[in-house]
Amino acid sequence: MNSLLRLSVSRIVAFSAVILCFFSLADGSLPQLQMYLLSGNVLTGNIVVKAALLVTAILGCLIYLRVQSSGLPLSTWGLCIVFLIADAAYLIFVRDMSLIDVLQSYNGYYLLLLIGPGLLAFRGAVPERAVIICTVFIFAVCAAIGLAQHFAAQPLLYTESSDGSFKVESWNFFGEVRAFSLFSSALDFGIFCALCGSLGVALSRTLRVRGTLLFLLSALACFTTLTRICYLVFICACVYAAVITFGKSARRGRWLPFLYFGLGLSTLWFGLRSFSSGEDVRLQDATSLIDRIVQWSYYADVIVHASPAQLLFGFGIVQNEKILPRYPMVIDNVALALLLHIGLIGLVVFGILMIKMWLYLRREALESQQPFLIAGVSLWATLACMGIFNIVFSSFGAVFALAILCDKNSSIKQLHTARNKNNYDEGSQTKRRSQPFAPVKET
Repeated sequence: MNSLLRLSVSRIVAFSAVILCFFSLADGSLPQLQMYLLSGNVLTGNIVVKAALLVTAILGCLIYLRVQSSGLPLSTWGLCIVFLIADAAYLIFVRDMSLIDVLQSYNGYYLLLLIGPGLLAFRGAVPERAVIICTVFIFAVCAAIGLAQHFAAQPLLYTESSDGSFKVESWNFFGEVRAFSLFSSALDFGIFCALCGSLGVALSRTLRVRGTLLFLLSALACFTTLTRICYLVFICACVYAAVITFGKSARRGRWLPFLYFGLGLSTLWFGLRSFSSGEDVRLQDATSLIDRIVQWSYYADVIVHASPAQLLFGFGIVQNEKILPRYPMVIDNVALALLLHIGLIGLVVFGILMIKMWLYLRREALESQQPFLIAGVSLWATLACMGIFNIVFSSFGAVFALAILCDKNSSIKQLHTARNKNNYDEGSQTKRRSQPFAPVKET
């Protein structure tokens, strides 16, 4: 109780921001709760959670004028915000998009990605232990629901709200249930499993049994998603976490994202090979891949015949069913989504921002050896791979925001304390060895 009373206002707000980040990450939890209480109806979507996070970030920057901004890519982050404001005018006055459609598209793509660096006023305000406990607790609940969905072969939860404002995407896989738990898709659940799996690997350095159990449960939960890209991302994230946790070189893990990108591209070849051979398979089924290639070909033709202004500032095409008819077919590719929405300039500035965000997490993880930061950078290392087949700005943005709020100094202090204790013990032993016989006091 005394520790709770000593909490400052900023610490309380930071804890609230952590809760909001987890609601944003498990994006089906709030709608599922409302549908359970209101017989399938959803009164408010996740926009409320994002709006609360945005207000928290803005108020924090206004109240705490002096903030710790070292290492954060704030210049690129600010450039992205300025570009979005300018491009909004182009989309409205040139591409004839309404202001509501522009705001909806920005909310769906970029809001969570940009909120993370915006929480710098509360940087390191939440102890790492609290973030890890919340992560493990939420994962335990989600994993239990996901396993129940898989073994019962039933969704068990709502797959769509009564008014259609919330819908779980692609939960039926050849008659089998893709476990989606408290998420809006099995894909998002798989991303969370990859985060928890890499967290288990990072924890196994000091908590071997608990870390191993978390890793194994995460692998099992990821399997229930029946999503191939999630399997690949889970393996890549856990390998990256092992390299950062147990490796010795200061340059470790720098080039692995390029390898993961190559692995992601290789799945195209394997999928086309299984399609051309006519194999009767399910997990290796290439139907969705062929659909994507057809859709990408359609958009490639749109880009080829674009005007210079459209190529530079975008078409306003966004993967959002609420924005029609600017959603002719699925995009499911990060680079293509940016190019079609905000053009080549937007692709470049946001590409640079995401690279710098990953490099920031990598520096922090190497410096502190903090398990949650290791898990965060491990997941971010798979962005180039995951982004080949999906648009995942929101999930990765929520993880980055949690990393910003997490206190890395606690791990550094514990490390220094352990080192000082070891040095003290070694010094004491050396001193005792140098004086093997203590002088005898005469009486």
